[in-house]
Amino acid sequence: MSAKMSADENTPPSKRQRHDQPDLERPGERSSPLSSLELIPLEILAEVLSYVNSPKDVLSVARCSKHLCATLLNSSNVTIWRRARHHCLVSDLPPPLPGWSEPAYAAFIFDEGPCYVCRAVTKRMFWSFVARVRVCGQHKCRKELFSNHVQVQQRLDLFPSDYQSDLQSRFFQERLRYLEVPVPVNSLSGETHYYCLEADVNETTLEYFETIQFGNVSLDEYLQSHETEILQQKQILEHAKALYQWSQGWYHRCRITKASNVDFARKLATNRGWNLKDLLNTPTYSSLNRSYNARLESITEDDVRLLLTKIDAEILCQAENEERRRKVQVQQMRRADITRYYNRIVEEKEYSVVPILAEFRELPIIKTLQDRDDATPVPSDTSRSSSTNRAKLPRPLESELKRSGLIGDMIDSDLKKWVHTALVAFDSMLGQPNWKSASTRFLHPAERVTARFICTLCRSPSKRRAAPESLSFREACAHECAGNAAAKKKWRADQFVPYQMAIDVLSGVLSRLGLCAEDRETEGKTELIDARFLCKSCDSPIVMGFQRLIEHFHRHTETTVEVVSKADEAVALGSKYPYEAGSFAKYTARTKEAKEMRKMKVFGCRHCQHRSPEPTIARPARKSGHLWQKRFTFDGLISHTKEKHKIFPLADEDFFRDDPIESIDAKGEDTQPEIFNW
Repeated sequence: MSAKMSADENTPPSKRQRHDQPDLERPGERSSPLSSLELIPLEILAEVLSYVNSPKDVLSVARCSKHLCATLLNSSNVTIWRRARHHCLVSDLPPPLPGWSEPAYAAFIFDEGPCYVCRAVTKRMFWSFVARVRVCGQHKCRKELFSNHVQVQQRLDLFPSDYQSDLQSRFFQERLRYLEVPVPVNSLSGETHYYCLEADVNETTLEYFETIQFGNVSLDEYLQSHETEILQQKQILEHAKALYQWSQGWYHRCRITKASNVDFARKLATNRGWNLKDLLNTPTYSSLNRSYNARLESITEDDVRLLLTKIDAEILCQAENEERRRKVQVQQMRRADITRYYNRIVEEKEYSVVPILAEFRELPIIKTLQDRDDATPVPSDTSRSSSTNRAKLPRPLESELKRSGLIGDMIDSDLKKWVHTALVAFDSMLGQPNWKSASTRFLHPAERVTARFICTLCRSPSKRRAAPESLSFREACAHECAGNAAAKKKWRADQFVPYQMAIDVLSGVLSRLGLCAEDRETEGKTELIDARFLCKSCDSPIVMGFQRLIEHFHRHTETTVEVVSKADEAVALGSKYPYEAGSFAKYTARTKEAKEMRKMKVFGCRHCQHRSPEPTIARPARKSGHLWQKRFTFDGLISHTKEKHKIFPLADEDFFRDDPIESIDAKGEDTQPEIFNW
């Protein structure tokens, strides 16, 4: 044995020994020093807590820490709770029923809980201590309680001689749980009215029918077997009545205390030259006011003498915050007024060229009006004021923008200066920086129909567009880059470059039409002519108008266009499916009719209509040559053109609508169904 022990002692340990001392503090434990309240000797703490205003204060102290909770919940310290109950400011607090400890009794009375109706947590006591029903301070909850959850039952304390035969009434007399809340009705002699929960009435009725009405137990036998429960229920009712009377006194004392503290605050604010609302909203005084109201104590001058300097600093800070808030809201109102004014001039088309809103705000007169500070009245609580209340506030800037002719002239002058500066910059891009003309019929190079530009910040293809968007001068001035990051960038003229391919194609088209790009009336003439253009670069004959031609050549690296007549258009497209300008916007509108039309399988692809079907599969002969072509819903057509023809987005020239009902009406002939011989 000794040899074995010596061998074990000489064997080195398999695990490396730890030389540093382990941290004795467990995770979750506090490292801060103990509270001074926990260092008070128990005898002194018991003496202090014995003279508090109510057991509610003892309950709050017990919940401060585990040490205080274990100390005050010890059965040997029950005298602390009992003395606090005896010294309660609202006297006649009834003692707890047998089997109920003082701490549990205090928690039962003063704890918060959910409202019986809305289930929101409320700090109010039980409305009914018998049923433990708590109702919050909202009027709708009290109305709901009395309307749908509570019934008024009549109880006879002195039975007449012939009343003994009414078994159900006697059963309800002894078994139904009546509430202690008094009923404001005129009671007759010998009758008492009580509130009862509707759920208790239904449960008692069900119990009566199961045991007495349809059971084999007599009423006397049943009442004798439940004699203990009936006596206990009567004791609870009497105790709850006393508690209810005491709670009404507690609420009355709370109202008196709050009114007294508000009067003191009003006098203090008047003497110090403060606003009452500002005083009550300061962190220091509001905390003091809440604590004194909870303890049912009135605030005195001695309580606030040492806090006056701090309260004054907090009121001053609130005034400064209020002034900043007023300035911010006035600024927001001014910006909103300018936004509405901008939208109005854009919608009314008062100016041919209008910059984006961010540039419009930078105009000298607009910037001055926007940054000007007015003494506009602002509600005291802006965060809670509704948009309707804000709309009713006076808006001096809005009225000035509508009525002041001087401001209108200054805005007109600033806009013209901005447009002229932009024109000079865009003319320089087109190689004519110093262009001038005395004639009013000639347009700047940037304003001509042939001038097209591309934004260099938006040149990467987006999800909505398959090619860069070319812009006219008017569209370039109103262009805003898409995306959150791009929205922060300032508009600059040098972010645009000329789109040379579009310029060349449009110049050639105008020369074929015999129009001059410099003429101011050229744009209107192109709309009046309503010419059709055939794209020779597409695989199938694609015909379009002048407005679509501007966007169509983005699909090709080199575009060849031919001007066609109406007859040539009918030959190229077929007389049945002519080009329809604005059809894409018509079927993508956010209307119920457009949504229903998009679901119909009546849309055909112009890029497929001139291609013959695959000869690999034998097909039966058809009477109408166009019926073999596939028809799509509108969404299906978009997917088809994107997948098969690499065309995105869809445009007016890419599709047609083939409605069979309209086709029959157009032909005016009675077509017979095809007959097969089996």
